[in-house]
Amino acid sequence: MMVHRRLLALAGDLRGPLAAGVAIGWLVMAARVAQAALVGVVLGRIFTGAELRDVRATLIAIAVIVVLRALLVWAREVVAQLAAAQIKERVRDRLYGQLTALGPGYLARVRTGAAQSTVVDGVEALEAYFSRYLPQLAVCLTGPLAIVAWIFTRDPWVGATILLGVLAVPTVPRIWDRLLAERGRTHWNAYSALGAEYLDTMQGMATLKSLNAVASRRRLLADRSDHLFRSTMRQMAVSLIDTGLSTLGAGLGVALAVGVGAVRVAQGELDVATLMVLLVLAGECFRPFGELTGFWHAGFLGVSASDGIAALLDERPAAPDRRGAPALPPGAPASISFEDVTFTYPGRGEPAVAGLSLALRPGETVALVGRSGAGKSTVVNLLLRFVAPDSGTIAVGGHDVAAVRAASLRERIAVVSQDAYLFRGTIAENLRLARPDASDAELVAAARDASVHAFVASLPDGYDTLVGERGLTLSGGQRQRLAIARALLRDAPILVLDEATSSVDAENEAAIGAALRRLTAGRTTLVIAHRLNTVRTADRILVIADGRLVEHGTHDELAARAGHYADLVAAQAVLAA
Repeated sequence: MMVHRRLLALAGDLRGPLAAGVAIGWLVMAARVAQAALVGVVLGRIFTGAELRDVRATLIAIAVIVVLRALLVWAREVVAQLAAAQIKERVRDRLYGQLTALGPGYLARVRTGAAQSTVVDGVEALEAYFSRYLPQLAVCLTGPLAIVAWIFTRDPWVGATILLGVLAVPTVPRIWDRLLAERGRTHWNAYSALGAEYLDTMQGMATLKSLNAVASRRRLLADRSDHLFRSTMRQMAVSLIDTGLSTLGAGLGVALAVGVGAVRVAQGELDVATLMVLLVLAGECFRPFGELTGFWHAGFLGVSASDGIAALLDERPAAPDRRGAPALPPGAPASISFEDVTFTYPGRGEPAVAGLSLALRPGETVALVGRSGAGKSTVVNLLLRFVAPDSGTIAVGGHDVAAVRAASLRERIAVVSQDAYLFRGTIAENLRLARPDASDAELVAAARDASVHAFVASLPDGYDTLVGERGLTLSGGQRQRLAIARALLRDAPILVLDEATSSVDAENEAAIGAALRRLTAGRTTLVIAHRLNTVRTADRILVIADGRLVEHGTHDELAARAGHYADLVAAQAVLAA
């Protein structure tokens, strides 16, 4: 019997859905028992010489019970589906909340396909466990014992024989539980790994085609599929032993009851009519276990998936909110400061930033430059509290960001990144992610300031135009300008431009540059850039190397020093030539 405590805790309060399912399950069993008892009565009376007219009323009662049982089975299915929907919604809501709490750092460490399998397929696999297996388990723990208790009142020997079978059927197969749990985990890992490979393949199809690497990828998918097939067969081999033992126990229980009952009739201790009723009821004692076995196979996938679900829920956010943390005051100045901040990514020996100190005054535009891997993106992740520093303090408006709620901090910051992400949906829906209550006029105004309104207006459906997944139906420049419009609509006092023009051509860069100038006006702006020509007009330029601040000043000051910044400028000039 699978009573998985972690799954029960995961779904929360199940008393309502489970109670309804168990109650209807009992009624279904009661109807079957009543039908079986009446059938036994009919058989007993026929064996003792009764004619058809003598059992006509009993046959009518059996027909009524058959109809009633059909209605109860229908009701049980409806209740099961309603319970499953509630439970899956509750579990998915918890998982979604956990994923958002973990932030981008978690998804950078795990495969997207594996996480998707857990949240989608894993939760789907819980349906049979909660809606069918658990209610049926409650019926099995109570219903057969009630029938056995009644049989004891008619004949203790037959009752004792059936009781032994009822106790053996659910307990003997449990000797395989540990091995089956191991096989189940292996099966789920193989399943989620295959899902991750297929997702990677679909997302990278253009690369595979351009590199003519489709055949090698197909072989990899075939190997993963074969591994899943073999792990499924290994799981089924143990699972069928479990099922076989349960079926054998039920068959032996009924057979032994028949034998004992026949001996009791031969001894004159039991009449034939009562024997017929007892034997029919003996079959009903074991029927719930047969149904439980069927639900067990469907429910076991949910138990296997629970390991992945539990692992996700056990993950700890890198920068969780403190208990009772206040919101960042709306009127706090739009200033940023890092004081002696050090941070090392898990599994890496060297810190990404080490002893970093910097400050941005309200309304100031500061550029952060350096070679790839210098720690620029880590500064953004620390500012947004996607990760927490090992030491040092980060403050916004004079408030330690670790002491305020992360959501209130992010409300004050708008980010335009190199990879502008657009979701599948309309342009208007993507823009309103920044401000769900924005009016159409505000959408148009933001798009105009981002130099993208003319393009959107030229589309057949305008702002109701559907964009593909990740915005792939649009060009890089169009996606970037829509991201700028989204940032304008957000109207946050602090702006982070993370390589906002690095992936567009010169013509688009000019248009985006004009939009960015409108966006940065009056805002505290942190610019992360590789293209140094985009930071010449910054109020200050900070140069970092190996996670440390090594230079700061204006473009002209730094270019004249012949230091790190001058080297970067010279290197880009050589590449441009």
